[in-house]
Amino acid sequence: MENASIPSVSTATEPRDDDALPDSFSQALEHAATATHSAISDGANRCLVEILLSGLWDPSSGNLFAEEGDQQRFWKITRKFVEQMAAVSGSKVKALYPDMGVAAMLRNEWKDCTFGIGALNERGAFASEDELLILAAADPQGLDEARRMVTEAGDRPVILFNPRLASGDVGLGLNVRRMRNEFLSLFTVTYSLRPLGESGSVFRSYPGQWKVFLEDAASPGRYNMVAERSERPTADELDMLFEGAEQGDAGAERRDGISGARSVLSSFARFMTSLSK
Repeated sequence: MENASIPSVSTATEPRDDDALPDSFSQALEHAATATHSAISDGANRCLVEILLSGLWDPSSGNLFAEEGDQQRFWKITRKFVEQMAAVSGSKVKALYPDMGVAAMLRNEWKDCTFGIGALNERGAFASEDELLILAAADPQGLDEARRMVTEAGDRPVILFNPRLASGDVGLGLNVRRMRNEFLSLFTVTYSLRPLGESGSVFRSYPGQWKVFLEDAASPGRYNMVAERSERPTADELDMLFEGAEQGDAGAERRDGISGARSVLSSFARFMTSLSK
């Protein structure tokens, strides 16, 4: 009697919606560069990338450098992204920093870098041979310079990387807010990773839609997609999604709401250790 064949057992893991999320900070930068290059190839020459972590960023005050070395880590993040963009695009890249002091410091420290370094507030910030401009962490004081730089760039692709222009409206007049919003409306968000509370994320990677992920209580370290939108979800929508998830967690400890005392945005713990590497 012939032996009955034994059916093979598949060990492949079923795909999940949260597979779209990066597994490391370095991978987030790689994915951001790839998504942005795809958008530029499709004709979007004004792109915005935001990868926000609570240790270095706050929704009301922008960049935070509370700990020794934070500023250097923040600039190192920009360097990694610029290098990724140069590699994936094959373009001659010029990174423009908020002021000449920062630019001079980085030129001195990064003598081995393969891209150009300039400042938003310096004359001749970029040359005719620069093919791709990256405005690194433009701040509210640099709004006029950023607007001017984008105009002068002409058809060159321009990327806003982790801009502070939309961070905190305290002290900003209505006219400044209007100009800022009009300026940002010129840009396509090609990659966005905004941790939500301590248990989720608002995510977009071009050309995909906006997705909201919340922690999967049954699978530590994994997330469930609870919403998908063609436009960025509003604060009210996020509140409703978050509260709905809380009510669905029978017996679970109540989490902080979006408008709670803690910062609205906080980081994935899995990203934080990579910041100092």
